[in-house]
Amino acid sequence: MKKKNRPPDRSGAILKLSKRKNGLTLIELIIVSGTIAIVALAVFSTLSNGLKIWQRMNQERLEEGVSIFFEKFTSDLRNGIQYEGINFCGKEDEFELPTLVTSHGLKSRTIGKVKYLYDEDKKIIKRHIMDFSDIYDNESGAAQELLANINSLKFRYYIYDKGSKAYFWQDEWDTGQTPLAVRAELEIISDDRIIKFAKTVEIPVSN
Repeated sequence: MKKKNRPPDRSGAILKLSKRKNGLTLIELIIVSGTIAIVALAVFSTLSNGLKIWQRMNQERLEEGVSIFFEKFTSDLRNGIQYEGINFCGKEDEFELPTLVTSHGLKSRTIGKVKYLYDEDKKIIKRHIMDFSDIYDNESGAAQELLANINSLKFRYYIYDKGSKAYFWQDEWDTGQTPLAVRAELEIISDDRIIKFAKTVEIPVSN
C-alpha cells in the first residue's frame, strides 16, 4: 500500500509572512524617520523664514511711522513764527507753538497753532492742527494720530539764560518765549522690545 504524500507544511511560512505584514523592518523604520526629519526641517525653515519676513516688515513699518512723525515735528518747528496772542508753551509730554498750517476751510496755508500731545493711557502721540479761526473760536482743531505703541515720550527745551549767560535744557518752558530748540525722546514697544529714538530740531525764529 502506497503512502500518500503529505502536502508541505506551510504554517511556518504563513506565520512569518503574517509577522512580516504586521511590523516594520529596521531599514523601513530608518527611512520613515529620515523622511519625517526632512519634512519637519522643511516646515521649520518655512516658518522661520516667514517669521523673519514678518519681523522685517514690522520693522520697516515702524521706521516709516517714526520717520513721518519726525518729518512733521521738524517741519512745524522750522516753520514756527512769533505771533502776538499765540505763545509757545512746552511741558514734558506736550507742547504747542504758533506756526504755518494748512487750513482745510481756507484751502491754503495760514497762521495757526500746532500741538503735540502724548496720551499715556492710549500709548499714542497726537498732533492737533488749529488754524486762526479754530484759535479764535477756541476749538481744538483737527487731530491726527501719528504713532502708537509708545512706551514713553519726553520733550525737552534748549534755552539761553541771559542772567547766567548759559545754555541748558529744561523739561518745561512756558515763559511765552520761543526756545532755541526742541528735543523729542521716545520709546516704542515693538515685538516685546523697546526701541529708542531721539531728534533735536532748532527753531530759526527763536534767533
